[in-house]
Amino acid sequence: MEAFVKGLAEAGINVVVGSGSISEVALHFFEKYKMMVLKIMSKWEIKRIASSVGASAIVKLGTPTPEEIGRAEEVSVQEISSAKVTVFRREEDENKLSTIILRGSTNSLLEDVERAVDDGVNTVKSLVKDNRMVAGAGATEINLAAAI
Repeated sequence: MEAFVKGLAEAGINVVVGSGSISEVALHFFEKYKMMVLKIMSKWEIKRIASSVGASAIVKLGTPTPEEIGRAEEVSVQEISSAKVTVFRREEDENKLSTIILRGSTNSLLEDVERAVDDGVNTVKSLVKDNRMVAGAGATEINLAAAI
């Protein structure tokens, strides 16, 4: 296990994101080589993190190739509205991922706002793929009223 973790450290890896159980021995060597370890049980979340940092999710237990390693300027734990959140910050032009933090007084309000944001993001994604659009929801009337 030490050879595996040492190989990761020599490859320049500071943060390891894994799923499943992580043994005490592995945690000992990650601590020895000053590496941050995140245990995430959701496959969807792991794919999202890999996509956000430009990494590949790998299954083999060995040192990853340089093409499989992702990059982030900063990985930190921050407290947002009394909840601890792990933040991966990557300042590059080719980022394809953004995070929107929503806050609200009730869960039902948050769910409504989340649906509205999701609808808006999906509309923008659709318009980027195909820019043909027909105005709706009173847009024609509003434009006519402004012209008059």
